[in-house]
Amino acid sequence: MLWAAGVLVRRSEAVWRFLFRRRSPAPGDPAEELRRKLAEVRGSENEPELAEQEAVSPLAEEAPEPEPPLAAADDLEPAADDLESLRHSVHARARALAEEMRGASEDE
Repeated sequence: MLWAAGVLVRRSEAVWRFLFRRRSPAPGDPAEELRRKLAEVRGSENEPELAEQEAVSPLAEEAPEPEPPLAAADDLEPAADDLESLRHSVHARARALAEEMRGASEDE
């Protein structure tokens, strides 16, 4: 009797796999097909633009703006007392924020 249950389970599994099998993708490389379609679309879109670009002379294009000169290294380094005051202010704000957070968590 146990063998009949095993046969029933195997047949049920076969029916289940048949009904809910995954469909295989269409033959051929889908990536290649998408690349081909993309090339066709880009080709048809770029044709009018190419004609417009050829009509514009290269002299009509705007020249790129020159970049501003870089600052000297001495200008970038703040004074030592500025760094110390900045460090103190950052630490003071951090302590105040930490105290505020501790107070908010104790209230809850």
